[in-house]
Amino acid sequence: MIALARKASEQPAQLAPSDLDPVRNLVGDGALDYTLVLCSFHFINRIADLLHVDPEALPTPLRRFEVLRRLAVRVASLLLARMDLANREYTASYEEALAQAAPALGRAVEGRLEDQLEPLRSRPKLVEAMQLATEERDTRSSLDRATLVKIHRTVENALPFGAGETAGFDPRPPDPVDAFAFVGTRYAYRVTEEMIRGLRDSGYSDLGILDLAVAVADANQWARFHRLLGLAPALFYLG
Repeated sequence: MIALARKASEQPAQLAPSDLDPVRNLVGDGALDYTLVLCSFHFINRIADLLHVDPEALPTPLRRFEVLRRLAVRVASLLLARMDLANREYTASYEEALAQAAPALGRAVEGRLEDQLEPLRSRPKLVEAMQLATEERDTRSSLDRATLVKIHRTVENALPFGAGETAGFDPRPPDPVDAFAFVGTRYAYRVTEEMIRGLRDSGYSDLGILDLAVAVADANQWARFHRLLGLAPALFYLG
């Protein structure tokens, strides 16, 4: 899993279904669950980095006080202890999940959707996860289709082939949206205030910038998901 997580971060352009084989040898079809978790973190972490979400609730000036840091951790632990984090059994069958997802996913591909999603048969909850992500993008984003296509293309073209492409300061595209997607794919934590100002100068509000971050995160999540599971890129990719 560590090797897979590292490759998904440093060489995502070279991911293939065979990269799941070592995990399958240990947990069988549970490898699909690991894939969903791995790709979801590429979504969540990018949003946090792109929008500079602080990983700690304690304000920076107070973190130098060890007692306060320990207290903050203890409070967070007490809050988490009250949450029900248990895994829940997914009761829908593959056919039921497929029927539910068809309106959202069926327009994207030629041929039978059932054949396209066959690699997910043993884990129908992944079909629902794709459905929910597609519906969120298509019905709630403030971005138009042309912008979403642009982001997906930039992300696909910016996917690193090696670790060197995740560590350097490569030339950024001149377009503010392309630059946001490029940096958000290779090293999201390096998004600068200047880049955010560039988006605002281009007419994007705070909501628009949030939706841009979600779109970049979505595209990065999907780029890894379809490569590892052997799915058609068109199932989620708009362009």
